[in-house]
Amino acid sequence: MSYFDALYGRYLHEANAYAAKFGLDPNTANTDGHWDALRHAYASAAMTKEYGRLAAHLFGDANEIRGDLFHDQRSYSKHMDRWNNAVGRRLAEGAADKDEIARRT
Repeated sequence: MSYFDALYGRYLHEANAYAAKFGLDPNTANTDGHWDALRHAYASAAMTKEYGRLAAHLFGDANEIRGDLFHDQRSYSKHMDRWNNAVGRRLAEGAADKDEIARRT
C-alpha cells in the first residue's frame, strides 16, 4: 500500500465516523451530497492541521486527478470536491483538534 493510499484511508475512515456521528445520510456518500462534502472538507482540514496548507492542497488535487483517471469523475463533481477541499483548508485555521475540525465542517 502506498503512503498516499494509507493517508487517504485514514482520513476517509475518520471523516466517515464523524459523518455517521453527526447523523448524515450515508446514501449521500457517493452522490455529491452532505456526507461526501463533509469527507472532503474534513480530510482537507485535518491534513492542513497535520501537514500544512500546501500539502493538503496537493493531496486534494491528486485525489481528484485519481478520480478522473480511475472513476470517470464528472466535471461538476470534481469542482465541488475542490471547493469543499478549499473550505476545509480554511476551517483548519485555529482549530484545536480533529473534533473541532469536524464540528466546523
